[in-house]
Amino acid sequence: MRQSGGHLDPLDHRILQELQTDSRLSMRELGRRVGLSAPAVTERVRRLEDAGVILGYGIRVASKPLGRTITAFIGVQDSGRNDPTLVRWATKHDGVLECHSVTGDNSCILKVAVPDVGALENMLTELINMGFTCDTSIVLSTPLEGKLLLPPR
Repeated sequence: MRQSGGHLDPLDHRILQELQTDSRLSMRELGRRVGLSAPAVTERVRRLEDAGVILGYGIRVASKPLGRTITAFIGVQDSGRNDPTLVRWATKHDGVLECHSVTGDNSCILKVAVPDVGALENMLTELINMGFTCDTSIVLSTPLEGKLLLPPR
């Protein structure tokens, strides 16, 4: 990572691409793939972590084997109140995977994974009882997911 302004250089981009593809790579293997020694690539990765570019490491888990067969997006309108109870509710609800503050008709969009339509209905009822208006889209299929995040061209 170049020191001036913290901009990423092409080597940083290669490191990020490799780690997004397989975050379980050893530093030795990552270094081999990008042309650096293990200590040099370890230092680069540490700097990317310290700079907040690398937010963490993890696995992706399929929701269906965990009994969550319905994925949906819920657009939530709060009539411009910017109600913090929505974020608190979303944080505590295990079916909520993501919560995004957005522009447009909705204040927030939730990505949820629930066992069945009944559980989705219960979730919507909770939100409506809290005074929110909701519109919901159930995911039929996901033709693209987990795409690598690369710098703009």
